[in-house]
Amino acid sequence: MMKKMKLVHKLFATGAFLSLTGMILVVGIQVFSRFFLETTPHWTEEAARIFFIYAVAFGTGTGIVNGDFIRLNIIGKLLSSRQDKLLQLITDIIIITLSIILIIYSLEFVALGMDERTPALQITTGYVFISMVIIGLAILIFTLENLCRSVKGFNRQ
Repeated sequence: MMKKMKLVHKLFATGAFLSLTGMILVVGIQVFSRFFLETTPHWTEEAARIFFIYAVAFGTGTGIVNGDFIRLNIIGKLLSSRQDKLLQLITDIIIITLSIILIIYSLEFVALGMDERTPALQITTGYVFISMVIIGLAILIFTLENLCRSVKGFNRQ
């Protein structure tokens, strides 16, 4: 199981890296064009926006793993250690439930976007909307991982 999770971590980190790299390259093309060419490519702004969206989508997993998202730390300081861990378990269960809802409705949104195209790149907007599914999956997978770790720690007390 650990090897599979390492692969998933690597997949999300690679997706974030490639998306961020793509965004930097496209913005670089845009800046170069503005200063050294007569016209700028019309597609660069839209491409940069899409790369940014995907960088955020893939980066969500890393943020969860690193604990960069909001936790109920202030409330947890008022509770005993066991109560704080129970609160974290409940919070993770709520987050998992909401991520499943997000995935379900995102899939419907992707299906709706398959008939539309982006103005500059002329790609199907459904491909852009898949980023929401990736965010939902990242939240689900990495919160489940946290939950499993928390349950193991909770049972040891």
